[in-house]
Amino acid sequence: MRIKSVRLKNIRSHVDTYVEFEEGFNCLIGGLGAGKTSILYAIDFALFGERLGRSYAYLLREGADRGTVTLRFTHEGSEYVLTRGLRRAGTGIVQDPSVLELRKDGRLIAHKRASAVAEQLAKELGLDKELFREVIWVRQEKLKEILDMRPADRQKKLDELLGLEEFEEARSKLASFERYYKGVLDTYRRDPDIIAAQRLEEEHAQLVEKLASISAEIEDVKLEIDKASKDVEEALAKLTELEEARKRQEKIRAKKLELEAAVREAERAVKRLSAEVERRREAIKELEAQLESLVAKEMEHRRAFALSGLETGASVEEAKKLLAEWESRMAELRELAARARQEIESKEESLKIISSEARCPTCLRFIDETYRREMTARLKREIVKLQHELEEAKAELSRLEELRSKLSRAVDALMVIEARKSDLKARLEDEREALEQAERDLDSTKMRLEMLRVELEALESELTGPSEEEVEAARAELDACRKRLSELEGRLRELQARRDMVKERIADCERRLSLVEEKRARMEKAAKVLELIKLLRSAYKAVRPHLRSEVVKLARYYVQRVLDELLGPEGAGMVVEIGQDYTPIVKVGGRERSVAHLSGGERTLLALAYRIGMGHLIMQYRTGRGLDLLLLDEPTESLGREDLSIDRLADALSRLRVVRQIIAVSHSEAFAERADKVIRIEKVDNESRVRTESRP
Repeated sequence: MRIKSVRLKNIRSHVDTYVEFEEGFNCLIGGLGAGKTSILYAIDFALFGERLGRSYAYLLREGADRGTVTLRFTHEGSEYVLTRGLRRAGTGIVQDPSVLELRKDGRLIAHKRASAVAEQLAKELGLDKELFREVIWVRQEKLKEILDMRPADRQKKLDELLGLEEFEEARSKLASFERYYKGVLDTYRRDPDIIAAQRLEEEHAQLVEKLASISAEIEDVKLEIDKASKDVEEALAKLTELEEARKRQEKIRAKKLELEAAVREAERAVKRLSAEVERRREAIKELEAQLESLVAKEMEHRRAFALSGLETGASVEEAKKLLAEWESRMAELRELAARARQEIESKEESLKIISSEARCPTCLRFIDETYRREMTARLKREIVKLQHELEEAKAELSRLEELRSKLSRAVDALMVIEARKSDLKARLEDEREALEQAERDLDSTKMRLEMLRVELEALESELTGPSEEEVEAARAELDACRKRLSELEGRLRELQARRDMVKERIADCERRLSLVEEKRARMEKAAKVLELIKLLRSAYKAVRPHLRSEVVKLARYYVQRVLDELLGPEGAGMVVEIGQDYTPIVKVGGRERSVAHLSGGERTLLALAYRIGMGHLIMQYRTGRGLDLLLLDEPTESLGREDLSIDRLADALSRLRVVRQIIAVSHSEAFAERADKVIRIEKVDNESRVRTESRP
């Protein structure tokens, strides 16, 4: 794993800080409180999200509501970007799931849920919080802590990190299992079912024999029941047949009574229908006679049609139309006669004036005798003509009135006759239809009467069958067969109940025997498990010292290798041995020296070599990969420039190649001079600012 960059927004004194890291030795340098360690805190928070103390107050900038850390790093050829945030919630500070996300090569692989991100990180990196904080990140004043521990505490701590402590934990846990299975084994050995197993097997054999005897008896009874059932079926069939025959006789008698009643009813119907046919025939004759009389009267009245100029067969509507024409003509004649009378009177008055006064009747002027005579002659001629026209009009009017009177009477009479004819025809039609229906009903009833008589004769021949005594005898035989069957079924139920009881006892025995077998099997299994537990405890007890010996050998190799890189050619004479409790033993020039007697710079380099070497070993054991990232927080603490211990540590780190990337925090300029990349951090107006310096 290699960190490429980190961005801090509102984290401690960082408002918006972006820092890039390179491979090799990176140094974060600045004064006290400048915000150097905040960057390491931010990296830890981005990776795991778990607070170092009781709250996140050490991370979120004072006065800010939200803060985020974005960490970009590479691992096995892939690039990852992890963003994690904080926000204020009431009086507290919590993680902000809305910004939480993990991307791999630009693809989102987990977001919003901290557990999902943690699971994906563990899957991708094989790294957890414990490994990071105990191996990769060496916090301030923790560099020499492991050297200063008591040997027993050091051994316990490293065993836990290496996973060796798990063997002892497993051995301790197995002790309770060993005690448990010993108790289980003792319990089974004292179990009454296991002790009484032989008696149960004998009882089971006796019950099986008894069950076989009862089952055989049940089969015999079943055969008898089958025979008795057949006897019942035969007796029932015989009784059913006789009862059916009796029922058929009763039905025939009932049918005969019904037929006799039907015959009587049919005879009455024939008589009634015959009378009805005769009555309707007489009614038809009467209606036909009335219709003929009306036709004769109609012909008499139609003669008036001929006198009026109409055809004898003309319709009443045509006659009414002619009457209307006559009425119109008579009105014209009356008007003509009135005008003629009026003109005659007018002309006679004019004639009177001319004759007596010799004046013109129109203009009243006197006229001469000649003109008077001419006018008098003309007026007389006109009066004669008008009188002639008046007489003609009167004569025609008299004739038309006489014709109209006759025709009107004929029309009225014909309308009455027509209505009566329609009524008579309708009644005649109804009577004829009723007669036809009555004749059909009469024929049908006569035919039905004949059929009923034939059917009645046929029933007379069927009135034969079993007697009541025969039916009672068959019923008694059926009762006897049923009683025998009931007795056998009762016996069968009794035997089946006994069989079921024996089966229950057998099942109980078998259950108890099965339980015994299960208990025996579990007892054998418990014995095997107990033996296995003893073997495992013995193996766990033996394997831890063996594994520790192997670990110590590898630890000696890794620590010496790192120490050689740190010391360079001038420190080739320092040799480190590792004891079984992981205590480092230093030899210089073949002579053993106590760690307490080493100089401050030597102790710092030894502590660094020890942590890096053991870190490589722990990472190999836990992840299958070496230690390729190291975070150091103030490793120069308690070192001085005057004895060149800071310079020696810086030179050592710059030579170190076993770790691909080192990010160290320091306030020492001498320490920073040896770094491959210097990241200078200053605080201005309570805000951290970053400036990068690259070394040639």
